[in-house]
Amino acid sequence: MSNKPNLILITIDALRVDHLGFMGYDKGVSPNIDSLAKESIVFKNAFSVGPNTSYSFPSILTSTYPLDYQGPEEIKEPRALISEVFQKQGFITAAFHSNPYLSNYFGYDKGWDVFKDINFSIKSSVSGRFKKRFNKLLIFAFPKIFFWIAYLKYRINGPKNTRVRASLINQVAKDFILSLKKENKPFFVWIHYLDIHTPPSCYSEGKVCSYSELIGDCVSSAIRTNGNKGALKRFIRKNFKKYLSKTISLYDEEIKHLDKEIGSLLSFLKEQNIYQNSILCVTADHGDEFLEHGGVGHDTQLYNEVLAVPLLIKSEESVSASKVIEYKVSLIDLAPTLCDLARVGKDSAFKGKSLFNKREDLIFHQSASSKKESHHLNQRKVACQSSNWKYILDHGAKKEELYNLLSDPGEKDNIIKSNPEILFEIRKKVEEFEKINKPVLWKNN
Repeated sequence: MSNKPNLILITIDALRVDHLGFMGYDKGVSPNIDSLAKESIVFKNAFSVGPNTSYSFPSILTSTYPLDYQGPEEIKEPRALISEVFQKQGFITAAFHSNPYLSNYFGYDKGWDVFKDINFSIKSSVSGRFKKRFNKLLIFAFPKIFFWIAYLKYRINGPKNTRVRASLINQVAKDFILSLKKENKPFFVWIHYLDIHTPPSCYSEGKVCSYSELIGDCVSSAIRTNGNKGALKRFIRKNFKKYLSKTISLYDEEIKHLDKEIGSLLSFLKEQNIYQNSILCVTADHGDEFLEHGGVGHDTQLYNEVLAVPLLIKSEESVSASKVIEYKVSLIDLAPTLCDLARVGKDSAFKGKSLFNKREDLIFHQSASSKKESHHLNQRKVACQSSNWKYILDHGAKKEELYNLLSDPGEKDNIIKSNPEILFEIRKKVEEFEKINKPVLWKNN
């Protein structure tokens, strides 16, 4: 029998860490995740490298920054997926998800003995495009009617069938794990859940998926597209605020639903005598914004409501009692950490280090100035933060932001002009970071 533990990596799309009970949220939406936290190492200040799936997963699975090499939407050499590392070490590897941005098209299928990209076809029908345009016009002309129609549709149709649900992902993953009963090898299984996500396009077969997704699509599009038109932006925000509590309530319902499915998976692992001797890691690729900085959902912004993520690691050593780590950590270091815990040597291309062997003064984030300019280096964004400070540099907009996180954790008061010494030092750190992590194969204009 192998002396190496199994590894189960659970990633959750668009999960805000401040909506979980073990982080102080009092709505009771995550009892199973909270129970796992009691047996895990809890990183209370974990951050994604990027604000959306394309920009966050290169760091999670390849321990590289999203703007490295070919950019965030292509995984190929010199990048190496953590699955390739584990496969070479004799682990049986399997991935189960339904996110198109993590498909074989983008190179995420390397190193997996089983790669299940479970996706229903999404048609861009004429009727679907018409409905999308109609709804965007409706929100401008009759916002109250728009919101109530969307709300009633959600209540009538429910959140089911919006994407491949966690129950199906779990069923396929459980069947695979059961098939390994007679194998004399450890396994590495990655499961990614999409249930909470509010995607930018939410029309499957020409039908609206859910209330919260429709709100996110139309309001975010209106605000981002017309962000420099103050009156229109204020109009949209005013009307969205009326329904913000309902949107957050529906977001919490999805968390509660997913938490139940995660509980089902954990119960299965315990019944099969797999849980106790396996490493379990739970994290998210990013969070979501609810008007904290004038928008909803997530696209290219680098504020902490989108970057802050949960990170729990249950190992053989931690199962008796939890340990809370307060200092800030980055998911660039997750893959090397999991290799370390599983007693597997990390790949030479990994830029991160084990979270148990280091503590950095600064952690870094990358994005694009806008989705339209996502493939141009001169339109990039970079941010870094310490325990006290947060700095954001938008190369495309030629804009800088500086926040004192101790007095202003919500990043509302840009104090770029009143702290020249701090600004000088943090600029130098960003320049050094971009020099060391220089993209080499991207378009430059």
